[in-house]
Amino acid sequence: MDINNVKKELGADWSGYHETLISALCNSNEFVSKINNYLIENAGKQLRPVLSLLSARACGEPNATSHCCAAVSEMIHTATLLHDDVADDGNLRRGVPTVKAVFGQAASILAGDYWLAQALDILTQCGKDVLACYTHAVKELSIGELIQMEKAESLDTEKDDYYSIIAKKTASLFVAAMKSGAISVGASPETIGAIEKYAYELGVAFQIRDDIFDYKPSMDTGKVAGADIKERKITLPLLCAMESSSEDQAKEIREKIAHIENTLTKGGKISGAEMEIIGQVNDFVQRFNGVAKSQAILEEHSRMAVQALAPLPQCWAKERLAELAEYVGKREK
Repeated sequence: MDINNVKKELGADWSGYHETLISALCNSNEFVSKINNYLIENAGKQLRPVLSLLSARACGEPNATSHCCAAVSEMIHTATLLHDDVADDGNLRRGVPTVKAVFGQAASILAGDYWLAQALDILTQCGKDVLACYTHAVKELSIGELIQMEKAESLDTEKDDYYSIIAKKTASLFVAAMKSGAISVGASPETIGAIEKYAYELGVAFQIRDDIFDYKPSMDTGKVAGADIKERKITLPLLCAMESSSEDQAKEIREKIAHIENTLTKGGKISGAEMEIIGQVNDFVQRFNGVAKSQAILEEHSRMAVQALAPLPQCWAKERLAELAEYVGKREK
């Protein structure tokens, strides 16, 4: 699936979203504008605004509030990435130097604050129900990241912990983007519920696929292979492999990871011995089919996303949402 084709299909609504985004970020300061332009020129797939507008289109007739909802989803997402790049000491994202790498750590933090502040400013015009969608998502995003940091220290992540983390740090913004789009066109409670279910399942599938990338170094995903283990993150491929191994083998692999000093505390540097451990963890995941089992779980979430669309009337936007559920499960980057 080509998301750019979906953007073309959205036509005037995609243009309305983009104009709303540009207008909200407009600033007379040259340095602020330089950073904003860099971010806009190097934007990713912009999946969340696509989903927000498709949700509005599937539920009714998009309007100016729908465009605002889409813009806010992208602005909050970008703000979290700007902050994450500082927290994770990230210098590359999607193969492109981050704002942190180009403009400095402080600029990345403050630019993230600016994008978040401008998003909140837009939300004051969208009504309390839309505002509630995004305030809840921002809370969940921050809690999810904090829990993940805690688990990186304790290394006791289990599947329930994993799902709780990705529901908060990824799926929550998918839900906010799509629920707000449905609210913006006056969708019924039943329809909004269906959209929420779809968005949650899609967000979970999206994050699982991203976590699989860490164990697929041959794929050109823009993600540094082994990045999760460098940060002591125990994700679904490793959890699935542990389930298939013996209790002693699972315990041993956790003990190996414990010998990796969290790279976030020492400027991202990692020793040769730690790199060897990362290789051993990767071999463990491959030996116990962690990637294949994770992919099967991901595809089940994609199927549940499609099933959630059943109450929506048949239209091209609903068809694209179903196609996106399949795309998320198979995307290569």
